Amino acid sequence: MTVKTVQKIDFTGKRILAWGREIDATCIVRDEVNGWRQPWQVVYTMGSTTPHDLPYQPRPFPSGLHEITRVADMPLDSVYWPTWIDTEATQELTVWDLDDEDMYRRPTRRTVLGRGYGIHHARFRKGRKLVPSNTTLGCINVLSPDDAIWLGKQIREAFAHRLHVFFDVPEWGEWE
Repeated sequence: MTVKTVQKIDFTGKRILAWGREIDATCIVRDEVNGWRQPWQVVYTMGSTTPHDLPYQPRPFPSGLHEITRVADMPLDSVYWPTWIDTEATQELTVWDLDDEDMYRRPTRRTVLGRGYGIHHARFRKGRKLVPSNTTLGCINVLSPDDAIWLGKQIREAFAHRLHVFFDVPEWGEWE
């Protein structure tokens, strides 16, 4: 008898397909390519991407087969509430030069290895409130918090059965 040790979930560009369920999800970034990020809206490296404080333009979740490494419950006051699903996905990001007013000027030849790509229900701070966001800095945005909780629960159950869970993301041009 063969024991299954791997579980794969798929992203289509508009959905996550997992355990027989379709979950509405997106990965929309504001950047210079689509013109949605203004020159003064500079994003800097942070978190697990080091060194910190390097200006870059966000990119969608990297294509490929990425292992999911952990699931974390997030507090209500977190932009990642209710569940953060961490992956080992990485991609090279171009570091940008800024002008004298700290606005994007032009890309450099320098790159940094971007890390911290996850799956979560995206929110942003609007004044004192947290509201749903249509965009991320490259993470997968699960549109419903209930779906994010359900997906995290399924992954934890797979982990409990010693399964390795992988997230399959097609090339950007192949997204729905």
